[in-house]
Amino acid sequence: MNKIYKLLFLAIALMSLGACSDNSFNELDNALLKEPNYLTNVFTPTISVEQINQTAVQTNGLGGYLLGKYTQVPFGTKSVTIVAQVDLSAANPTFGATSQADEVRTNKNERETVTEAYLYLPFYTPNSLLKEPNYQKDTEYQLDSIYGNKNASFKVAVNELNYYLSDIDTDLKSKVYYSNDSDVSSHIGNVITPATNAAITIDNKPMVRYQFDAKTLSTTTKQYDIQAPGLRVPLDASFFQQKIIDKEGSTELSSSERFKRYFKGIAISLNDLSDEVMMLMDLSAAKIEVVYTYSGTTALSKKRFDMPLKGVAMNLINQSGSQLNAPNKFYLGGAMGSTISLTIAAGDIARMKNEKMMITDASIILSVDQSVTYKKEPERLFIYKAASGTTLIDYNFDPTANGQTSAYSELVHLSKLHKENNKGAYYRVRITNHLMNLINNNNAVNEPLAIAVASNVKNTNSLAYKQGSQIGKVPQTSVVTPLGTVITDAKLIIHYTKVK
Repeated sequence: MNKIYKLLFLAIALMSLGACSDNSFNELDNALLKEPNYLTNVFTPTISVEQINQTAVQTNGLGGYLLGKYTQVPFGTKSVTIVAQVDLSAANPTFGATSQADEVRTNKNERETVTEAYLYLPFYTPNSLLKEPNYQKDTEYQLDSIYGNKNASFKVAVNELNYYLSDIDTDLKSKVYYSNDSDVSSHIGNVITPATNAAITIDNKPMVRYQFDAKTLSTTTKQYDIQAPGLRVPLDASFFQQKIIDKEGSTELSSSERFKRYFKGIAISLNDLSDEVMMLMDLSAAKIEVVYTYSGTTALSKKRFDMPLKGVAMNLINQSGSQLNAPNKFYLGGAMGSTISLTIAAGDIARMKNEKMMITDASIILSVDQSVTYKKEPERLFIYKAASGTTLIDYNFDPTANGQTSAYSELVHLSKLHKENNKGAYYRVRITNHLMNLINNNNAVNEPLAIAVASNVKNTNSLAYKQGSQIGKVPQTSVVTPLGTVITDAKLIIHYTKVK
């Protein structure tokens, strides 16, 4: 019996301990889950938005240059011309086998004669980013930054430029050329493309040049070089005979600077388009090729002489038919386009400071006007400090900032266009770190921000624009795209926490 009582006592004792344990945990649980001393909320501060429609934009120093024609309602039609200097591949070049001085000394005229000449303008491809681009014959490559009808046919007109493009202004600073520069546009001279030039189309295969046969002077099947896909435009052989080859040994060809003052450059435009097309051309590899024959030591020989489009280059932009005046709408357009300026109300900044808001997300949401029919919508927007053109702190804090290409960079700060039913619905631009800096840094200035369309968010360079007599800053990435979008609403939405 004693054993039975002992067992009952132990069971009752264990049950009592279990009950005490349950009560203890309940008290602890209640202490942990009591009402928190902080709250989360959403704040939509007041922002003032100003529309800026540029009357001119800086178009030199772009790297890539637009060429062609593109229409987008309500931004109108943009027609863009390339103006560029031409350089010598080598100063004081020798044409043929011997120099002009030796020809005179030996009284042996090599009779150099231009048989053909071409302008080569390459497109951008993924290979363009490589230090030493390599292309394979008959391979098709993806072409970047071509807008409109890629199957359109067109003629390329090349004119001589009669205006010297100085790279230094009268104040000894780098000279700025604007899209409406009348000094340049009024000095476009005679056409140097043959009247018989046929229409051409875009081809995504590389340009192959072949060597010349030593006996027949015809092209062989042996490759001379392979160049990026591009446009190859026939030029007037007689012009280059007189302008270049006949000047062998002259002071005009003695240096790059003297040559550019002598042959001031070319203007390139499109005409007779079957449909609209706008192309971004890579002038870093563009050139004029002059093919000529000469009397060698034993027989007639054939050579080519390349002249790079190197030096000052710019775009002339003609814009017509724009209607950017609808109430309660904002316009973001590229090339000679439109931007918006945003300023956060000072009182709301002060409120965020006073309430010690801890911001978890601050996003500008820009709603797209879906009633507009877009040929192609810009995938990205770019935000920057309006006065200086510099990026926000968020640009460098983005975890995708080091993406190898623009498509995979700045995906948090400058999100891609959000689409619904394959049509743009809104853009999200995050400025969380910028807002946190305004709240926590007493020296931070609540300066106006600006937003523009972007073709390459990895390009942070800025250029000048004119709005009447006012001069401001615009991202270079916006100038090299013709795309635009209409915004119906812009608001700043802030998610935050704060202590009660």
